[in-house]
Amino acid sequence: MTARLPPAPGPCQILVDETAFVPTMNAHGGVVYCGATMAFTAAYWALWTCRPRVIAMLGCDMVYPQSGPTHFYGTGRADPLRDDITLQSLEAKSARLMVLAAAAGCAMVNLSTGKSRLVFPHATPASLPRAPGRFDARAALDREAALGYRAPEGLGWNDPARFDPAELRALDALWLAAAGQDADCMDIPPAAADSPAGTGRRAEG
Repeated sequence: MTARLPPAPGPCQILVDETAFVPTMNAHGGVVYCGATMAFTAAYWALWTCRPRVIAMLGCDMVYPQSGPTHFYGTGRADPLRDDITLQSLEAKSARLMVLAAAAGCAMVNLSTGKSRLVFPHATPASLPRAPGRFDARAALDREAALGYRAPEGLGWNDPARFDPAELRALDALWLAAAGQDADCMDIPPAAADSPAGTGRRAEG
């Protein structure tokens, strides 16, 4: 993978690798609960490292057309839609991120205007919220603690048999409820070009 890196970061850039983002994911419950794809990984890293008041996502809706350009770099496989036990509900993973960000004083918003798998409220650059919403995450956090699904190395797919998909779906429902979302909100079908389970590290959002 190092051969695919740019020769050097730009003047206002830093390289964030697994030595930085895996600990930040673990600080927020670990990859199994956070969701193993780059959009969530980057957001948790920013939340932990930058302590922002707002994280605004743009062009990161995890909705992929069947043909034509699908990604910021052109075309590719829809990594967040792959068969991964940590990504059974992208809506629930975004709900969890929004609720935990709010507890840290950060509002999550979506600057895109079309369909989205993210449950963040829509906003514009001129209408960013001054404060995050209020959420009650106690039931979801208690359930996470009871399940004890940890993969501190950041590679939950190495031993997926340790994790019960039904338990994770039930946990997803708790996070959707904590964010005030209907558990039946998952109405966008997966793309045809899903990646096979367990391939690669976290990829594009």
